[in-house]
Amino acid sequence: MLAVAACGGDVTDLSQGQWNRGECAVDLDCATGAVGCCECAVFAVPISDPSHQACAGVLCPDRDLCPANVRAICDDGVCTLACAAMECRQSCANGFVTDANGCLTCECAELEPGGCSAADDCVRVRADCCGCEHGGQDTAVLRRQAAAYDAQLRCGRASLCPPAMTCDTAAAPQCIQGRCELTTASLPPDACGRSDLATCARGQICVVNGTDRTANEEGVGVCVAADG
Repeated sequence: MLAVAACGGDVTDLSQGQWNRGECAVDLDCATGAVGCCECAVFAVPISDPSHQACAGVLCPDRDLCPANVRAICDDGVCTLACAAMECRQSCANGFVTDANGCLTCECAELEPGGCSAADDCVRVRADCCGCEHGGQDTAVLRRQAAAYDAQLRCGRASLCPPAMTCDTAAAPQCIQGRCELTTASLPPDACGRSDLATCARGQICVVNGTDRTANEEGVGVCVAADG
């Protein structure tokens, strides 16, 4: 065990405590990982991790088929898998697919079977027995399913609700890839990648997994400078 004498004569153990700064300091200390050497990334590990070291010399021709939409980052001393910004050159009627890692791909999304196709197909309803008008929460469902949704809550007439309104009056039902959602968010003016959105101007590209949370949630990208 390594120890040194401090100015006051105390002995300080350098192997623990303040000297343990976590498994990484910068993004380069981390690498993507998977269950097998040639599988697509599903987590991140330090580059010193034995599993990463064991796969260092393995040739994986099929790895070229893995999406380039994830990267390993160092987040507060921990290696974490994060979405990577990337260009998508096609436009899709319903936006792009979100994969199992929660990151957008450039694959076109399909509407959920029997889902909505426009905001008018959706309606705001109470999400619990109180609803936002009486201290609870609201949600959005298909207009034709509103009555059935309310019935399955099985609310009695004597539901005890706090005497407070928690409604966000700015929230409105929206149709996002066939799903009804109650949201206050709006797409940025330079959103791209969906057929109803404008194409990017000359010198710009459509990038997904960027910094705009609303664009990511709605499965679209944002136009950025091609050299940016």
